[in-house]
Amino acid sequence: MNIQRRQALLLPLSLGIAFTSCSLLATEFDARSYAMGGVGVTTADYVTASFHNPAMAAKHDVRDDFGLLAPVLGLQIDDEDDLFNDLPSDPLELIGDKAYYETGFGLVASVPTRYYSTNVFIKGYADSLAFADVVANDSNSKVSVYAISVLEVGMTFARKFDTRYGGMHFGFSPKYNVFSTYNYSEVVNDFDPDKYKDGASSDEKGFNLDLGMEVGLLYGLSVGAAVKNLIPQSVDLKPMNGSSASYNLHPVVTTGISWSSDYATLAMDVDLNATQRYEDMDTLSGIGDSFDDSQMLKIGGEIGFESAIQFRAGYMHDLQGNKSQVFTAGVGLSPFNVFQLDLGASYGGENKLGLAAQTMVWF
Repeated sequence: MNIQRRQALLLPLSLGIAFTSCSLLATEFDARSYAMGGVGVTTADYVTASFHNPAMAAKHDVRDDFGLLAPVLGLQIDDEDDLFNDLPSDPLELIGDKAYYETGFGLVASVPTRYYSTNVFIKGYADSLAFADVVANDSNSKVSVYAISVLEVGMTFARKFDTRYGGMHFGFSPKYNVFSTYNYSEVVNDFDPDKYKDGASSDEKGFNLDLGMEVGLLYGLSVGAAVKNLIPQSVDLKPMNGSSASYNLHPVVTTGISWSSDYATLAMDVDLNATQRYEDMDTLSGIGDSFDDSQMLKIGGEIGFESAIQFRAGYMHDLQGNKSQVFTAGVGLSPFNVFQLDLGASYGGENKLGLAAQTMVWF
């Protein structure tokens, strides 16, 4: 792997773009969830509920008080084709190569009460896609980097309704979004990651809404569902050198089921529809809109002691077949329930890995 070349592109794009605007990718960098394969619809706690299922903000113990999650940090790389290590090279050797980079951060303040629970959250994330747009015997063949970053500022409102078997929880999260898009497209022989600032950028703003519900059943079982980005939105990338696209936010419905005891949790989440990202792509090679779609099946578990240490593991599989399987693992430290430190990691093969970390305190 050409580390210098990869970092030259990854750090300015994924980190720089994210923080100057503040993943619309499916990844949530809540480190506990990340270590458990990304599950969260029925396993998020009342603080991290804003990232997974707003209803979970109302699922808390009567002793729970103000909670602060600060910060959440995450980074994920998926360059199985080793695209940037192959540059410069014969354009024909790049056909079909693509790479994804994601970064994210978040903050949450939570105030649970007996009847209503409220969270205030800030989340920023960047979704970067690089691909070779190559046609045989075409001197205009190029490498393109598309990126979008989002700053979300919102509130979560949730309510619990008691039932015979436990409780029903409902919640919603209105949020204000600031979008920043970026397009750097250059012919293969002239492509230089150090010149990323020459790309075309644009900014847009908008509102959206997440919804969720969760139901507690017998024997520690729970089922739930969440809808993210209820209002469809589309953000156009500014064209550069004949390359353009739009980034689309369509509603994504995720269902979940879990079993929990005092010492262990097992969970599974599945997306009922695909997460669609870059569409209306104007490319030389005619890349289809569905080539970066994903529809995730997530399985994860946790075992340990709530007031000491927790061990986690998980698995992610793309039902659309555009991404390879990923295995995850992590650990949580919560000495005497004074504070929480969570670490998570993922691995899906060569050049496909990720890290997430977060801290949380209660008052």
